[in-house]
Amino acid sequence: MIAVGPADARYPARLLDLRQPPDPLWIDGDLGALRGRAVSIVGTRRMTPYGARVARELAAACAGAGILVISGLAQGVDSAAHAGALEAGGKTIAVIGAGVNAYLAEIRGRRRNLAHAIRAKGALVSEFPPDAPAQPWTFVRRDATIAALGLATVVVEAPAGSGALITAAQARKLRRPLYAVPGPIGSSASAGANELIARHAASALTGAPMLLAALGVSAATRADDDTEDDARVLDALAGSPSDPDALARQLGLSATALAAIVARLLIQGRIASTADGRLTRR
Repeated sequence: MIAVGPADARYPARLLDLRQPPDPLWIDGDLGALRGRAVSIVGTRRMTPYGARVARELAAACAGAGILVISGLAQGVDSAAHAGALEAGGKTIAVIGAGVNAYLAEIRGRRRNLAHAIRAKGALVSEFPPDAPAQPWTFVRRDATIAALGLATVVVEAPAGSGALITAAQARKLRRPLYAVPGPIGSSASAGANELIARHAASALTGAPMLLAALGVSAATRADDDTEDDARVLDALAGSPSDPDALARQLGLSATALAAIVARLLIQGRIASTADGRLTRR
């Protein structure tokens, strides 16, 4: 782990746009990863399956195009964004609201494994000394750092009062492009994101190609390789998971025909099976 201050040539230049840049910034991992183009992807801890899919897809598309993915390693959308970037073979940075050592000592389960994977393919970053515990105010500072590190910020899902909206406010203060993913009307998970769009505080993000275009890169999509039935299954699963029998009826496909499509999409990693046997888009 190393600490770099604003006067150090290795210090991330984008952080200098903050009124109070972190001094020093503690980095556990690849310091060089912070130099490239980056996008910040944030959202609620209580994500829906829709939010999980969108976060992974956006992060994977950015990582595949060589864009560094920044998030906060919180449960939910943040973790999904980190995982999506890693699954695509890209790099990702986790900005945490505690000292790195204190955070690693407390975290358990999947996020602990994810933290170590991030450190191996990017870095864990904190503006707090290694053993500093998390406090409510440290997350507000962390959110500003997340916004500053990205060339743009994307809010995937955020209910009213979500911490992701603090990151959004910081992005606006820094005059960085801000995007929000539209969610279903009435969905509490998307209430804050939808309000950003309604107030013209954020642009409505329609998908990964739009985000990549805003970042100055083009998408390498697989759409041309899809059969018509593949595309229909993916579209049907875009909103929420579905039982295979219900999906077959909805699309007018036989169980055998659907099974072949599902097997192909499962192998490609484009859909997954949930614990209760339903199919979900990744």
